[in-house]
Formats: sequence, C-alpha cells, structure tokens
Amino acid sequence: MKGATEYAYLFKTGQYGRLYLVSGSHARGKTFRIQVLPEGEVARGNGSGNNCLNKDAVEVYGVVSGQLGWTEVYGWLHQGKWVNDFEKMVEGAQTVKLIEHRRIEELKAKRDKEESDKISTLLNNY
Repeated sequence: MKGATEYAYLFKTGQYGRLYLVSGSHARGKTFRIQVLPEGEVARGNGSGNNCLNKDAVEVYGVVSGQLGWTEVYGWLHQGKWVNDFEKMVEGAQTVKLIEHRRIEELKAKRDKEESDKISTLLNNY
C-alpha cells in the first residue's frame, strides 16, 4: 500500500532502539507502522504482527487516509526526532540491500563466466 511497501521490504517487525516497527501485509499489499516506546522500555510483541502491547507506546507512522484493507495510505501521524532517526535507518538498510544485491550479481556473473568458459573449453577441445 502507498507509503508502506518500501519500508515493509526493508525491515522486519521488531524493536529498533526506541522504535517498534511492524511490517505486515494483507491481500492487497504491504502494511507498515511505527510506534515510539518510552525510554528504556522493551517492546512486548503480540505475536500476530500487529503493534506492540506496551500501553504507553505511541503510533507515529501508520494509516493517514483511505479505506483499511483497500486503499489505505501510510504516512507520519506525528512529527519529531524519530523521523530523522528512521530516515537514517532507511538509508542504512537501503545501503545494506544494495551491497547484497551487488554481491549476488557479481556471484551470478562469475558463475555464468565459469559456465561459459567450461562450454568453450569443451567445444574447443573437440
């Protein structure tokens, strides 16, 4: 869903510092929510992929418009320091994904070249 897909692919549900991120999905696409936890508090997940159970946690990123399950749009419900912290997390996660993608592409290119060389050698030695 708009505003959720990119983040849901970058992060798994769990606590990241004082932020609790919830990556999920439904029949029409990805969902994503963020809660801010009180300082020093450990998130209590509920096991179903929904927001944590901490009573004082505040949802700061979630559904801002649309019909739930159909056309929802995700965005910031509250602005604060957590926005910059989350943006830094996104940059870091994107960098890790990019490095991993490049590594996989390099391995694939190496395997393809080895296979091509093997075929070439076999055919040249006929």
